[in-house]
Amino acid sequence: MADPVTRGIFDGLVRRAGGVEAVAAVLEARYGVGCKGTVSKMCSGQIGVTVDAAVAVEDFVGAFPLTNRMFERTGREGVRAGCLKELAAQSTVASGQAHSSLIRAFSHLSPGGESLTAEERAEVIAHMRAARQVLTDIIDAAEAAE
Repeated sequence: MADPVTRGIFDGLVRRAGGVEAVAAVLEARYGVGCKGTVSKMCSGQIGVTVDAAVAVEDFVGAFPLTNRMFERTGREGVRAGCLKELAAQSTVASGQAHSSLIRAFSHLSPGGESLTAEERAEVIAHMRAARQVLTDIIDAAEAAE
């Protein structure tokens, strides 16, 4: 995975994990191989982020933004570019889920109280990204219809 968004998310996870050396140690413990230079190159974008590295650092940190981002891709499969009616229905569902996760995170039922827990933050980000993508798909479809 070599796109700039993946690189940025991975870099943020590495920082949360304690830096390049810490993640290299996590990779070494998990897979038997872990090099600071390789992790550093993934963070800088010189090489793509491997799935193994992404999984290991997400598990270590306890947040799953890369997994959620990859999962979001599945929701877009099968939608034709010009299908505005289908996209309109999807935007309603996606917006509702996004706002629901945010409101639930700030409710009295939240274990984080006034602050988002790591799990709540990951859920909010995933749902908001999904909603944003549907809105982008609507814009793209509307522009194509011109």
